[in-house]
Amino acid sequence: MAQITLEDVSFRYPGATEDTLYGLDLQIENGEAHALLGASGAGKTTMLNLLSGLLSPTSGRLLFDGNDVSDLPGRERNVAQVFQFPVLYDSLTVAENLAFPLRTRGVATDMIDGQVAYICSELSLGKIRDTKPPSLSLFEKQLLAVGKALVRPDVSLVLLDEPLTAVEPKIKWKLRQTLLKVQKDLGVTMIYVTHDQTEALTFAERVSVLSAGGILQTGTPTEIYQSPANEFIGHFVGSPGMNFLPCSAVPSTTGDRIGFRPEWAALVDEGHVDGTVTRVRVYSTQDSKAHGLVTLMTPHGEVFVRGNAEFETGMKASVRIDRCVTFQGGNRVAEIAHV
Repeated sequence: MAQITLEDVSFRYPGATEDTLYGLDLQIENGEAHALLGASGAGKTTMLNLLSGLLSPTSGRLLFDGNDVSDLPGRERNVAQVFQFPVLYDSLTVAENLAFPLRTRGVATDMIDGQVAYICSELSLGKIRDTKPPSLSLFEKQLLAVGKALVRPDVSLVLLDEPLTAVEPKIKWKLRQTLLKVQKDLGVTMIYVTHDQTEALTFAERVSVLSAGGILQTGTPTEIYQSPANEFIGHFVGSPGMNFLPCSAVPSTTGDRIGFRPEWAALVDEGHVDGTVTRVRVYSTQDSKAHGLVTLMTPHGEVFVRGNAEFETGMKASVRIDRCVTFQGGNRVAEIAHV
């Protein structure tokens, strides 16, 4: 496995007037599970292609373990990739699919047998090792695709390109947990590319948020969620995203606006901003009381509050903000743990 470093990397497609990616500085440690999170058009696919060797940076350097690989083809970088839809050979069994990347590299038969047995054990593929892909479930096919990426002992980096997109929602969690377990067991450097914040935040040790070709913030899932570097991340990450109000709503704060998560507030008789309940979603009960998400219309727009959901549409309520992040010009200024 390798430590991956991007030094001021930019890329512009031939004929384009602007860079698709610009000024990327990032270091991913050896054996780290990292996620690239961004909406469509953020530059995730282009960055993936730079890492895999399909593209070379227009400027800057891409390093694997300190060695400049910016102009090396993917085969010489020892990068493996798992795509949205499994790329498998239907005429070969599971074991033969796993062995194929090793056979094409002239690996000795005994080593191939050992690696195939090892990966089958790690991914619980032993019972289906003699089965061919057309008879496998989509979950098993994607596991096999992951196995093909991991079977090479010389692999430096595994790229996961939205690997759960085609998987049924009910088994996404199971596959994500399997991926995470294997990543930890094998100490594999993995970069998981996704537009799904749940996948990114529950898989990765660190997350890089991309937007319009730049990295806005890199941090742990907790840092990204609780301390967004700018308003875009606060809005983009979270379901729903952060609420934003002018700082005048909380006189003790300074800056342009404050942002707070729905669970950082409560509905009370007298709070920081008043509103009218427009929607109530009940998700559970705690101590025989309804809990969920309450939407209010305030003079500053909609506000979401998570917690006590014993309200009805049309009721008046006041929002007390207990914790917030302040922003100036769209960028984070400070975190206030106790408003």
